[in-house]
Amino acid sequence: MNSISLGVLVVDDETRQRRGLAAMVRDLRPEYEVWEAKNGKDALTISLSKPIQIVFTDIQMPIMNGLEYLQQLRTFGQHETKVILVTVYQEFSYAQQAVRYGANDYLVKPVQSQQLIEVIQHMEKIIVEEQEALSGNQTALNQIEQSMPAFVEHLFSRCVTDKLQPNEKSLLKSHFGWQGVGEVLALGASIAHPEDIHMWDSQLRNTVVEILRPWASSVVFPLESREDHVVAVVNWKDRAEGKEAKSALQAGLKKLEQQQAISIWFAWGQPFNFNEMQISQSHEKAVALISMRFYTPHIRCLNLVVSDDEQPVQEMSAYEQMAFFKFIESAISSGEPDQLLDRVQNFIGPMTQGYPAPEALKAKLVHLLLVSLQRLNIGWSEEVYSRFSERLNKAVEEATCVQNLEDGVATWLKELILELHSGSKGDPIMKKCKEFLDAHLHEDLSLEIVARRFHYNASYFSILFKNYFGLSFTEYMVKLRMQKAQYLLLHTDAKVAEISRQVGYKDIKYFFKVFKKNVMHTPEEFRRKFN
Repeated sequence: MNSISLGVLVVDDETRQRRGLAAMVRDLRPEYEVWEAKNGKDALTISLSKPIQIVFTDIQMPIMNGLEYLQQLRTFGQHETKVILVTVYQEFSYAQQAVRYGANDYLVKPVQSQQLIEVIQHMEKIIVEEQEALSGNQTALNQIEQSMPAFVEHLFSRCVTDKLQPNEKSLLKSHFGWQGVGEVLALGASIAHPEDIHMWDSQLRNTVVEILRPWASSVVFPLESREDHVVAVVNWKDRAEGKEAKSALQAGLKKLEQQQAISIWFAWGQPFNFNEMQISQSHEKAVALISMRFYTPHIRCLNLVVSDDEQPVQEMSAYEQMAFFKFIESAISSGEPDQLLDRVQNFIGPMTQGYPAPEALKAKLVHLLLVSLQRLNIGWSEEVYSRFSERLNKAVEEATCVQNLEDGVATWLKELILELHSGSKGDPIMKKCKEFLDAHLHEDLSLEIVARRFHYNASYFSILFKNYFGLSFTEYMVKLRMQKAQYLLLHTDAKVAEISRQVGYKDIKYFFKVFKKNVMHTPEEFRRKFN
């Protein structure tokens, strides 16, 4: 969005802070007219006499503080002025008062340029939208309803995330006039190529609206704050028919899946009353159900299989914890991380009973594993211990399903064991790796593929590989393929194209190029000269 010319007031009793923030605003928006005030009283005088649209004010100031200024500003009818509190105070009581008096945002000192420009852009957007809403007529509103422009989607997105201002809420109510019972539907899709996600987005949104039309009015829109799902706000004509409507929607989405070769998942939030606009609470319930895909990624209609009651993480008995500690100790002492994944699955499995909140499960798991690491008392330095703690946290945090979680923990344990048994005990693994590469040279192999084949993190596997072979994975594969190609050229009558395929090069021109670079002859020259 192009910036607009606005009046800005910076209020702070500390001269350096005030002038610094004012200078930042002028640098970011040269077209703004910027005023300064050293206390709330002076700020109120300027606000009532100058065309001020945005105010950045400190809280603690002499004569009149920032909250008193904000209260007075609203008392004088200046409800459209956007007020952003800028302070070192983060107590909840200040936030409560600020919201009550009509503050629009909250920044903490020292203000960074990136934070400031985001707030400015957001205020500009709201101001433009308010101006457009005030100047619009019924014809414009009808056009908005028919075409669902970005403005209405923006308002609904803010409503769903409980960020809607009172005037924006009034606009939504007057525009749609919805009453009675509503419900929020969250939808997403699993797709083989994420870059194609926008190809089906519009069709999905239109499909939901059309399927539900006999039973409800609905608006489907993307969220500005997250991209993993879209949201439908549904106003039921007759709530008693909701079950029939949901069955029809499920059948319609299944048909769309077949047409688009995608997997759609969705979850309904709790019913709410439109008079109270409890849209955000309904959305929170739907998001909570979506998080259950961590356990059942194959399930499409999530609220058909997940209990409404959030379950706690299943606690392990003292005996089970001790058994796990002994399992880790035995695995480390042997230096042979066999069957780790099976044991990890047996360890995590009981903790998932009842489908506890995934984040709670992850936190509990990290705690148990770090306790076991400390219990081993292996004499690591703080740096090494911190490194492994960070690796564990990253592996667990990035897990999108139980299987990912189990694989991540198993990989972390293997890395832990290898760290403690670095040296010759890693040789058998690399020998098996060499045998695998020799046997699968014709395949399109990468470091990631081979690392996954041996259940290792790719970055860590790369280090092990180079320590053992003295070459990077790419360098070693080129060397191995060139040796095999030379042998086939000298000891078989196979055509060069066939030899190229046998050593993993589908593009014969690229094979010629690599062979010439490494052997100093083309394949035909090499065969003629040395055969």
